[in-house]
Amino acid sequence: MSNTAQSVKTITPHDLPLICTGPEHETWNGHPRVFLPIQSNSSIECPYCGKQYHLDGIADNHH
Repeated sequence: MSNTAQSVKTITPHDLPLICTGPEHETWNGHPRVFLPIQSNSSIECPYCGKQYHLDGIADNHH
């Protein structure tokens, strides 16, 4: 049931805080809203759906 061919979504510091709602982005069939604690210039994977995110830049700790 896993989809290992998912693309990586690149985000910027302006997109923070990083929230994943699922790959379909539909409220009726998505997973719970998950805040992902991404670090500067790194990647993270959503524990529910496996979507990959990469932060291109420096994460401020003001959130």
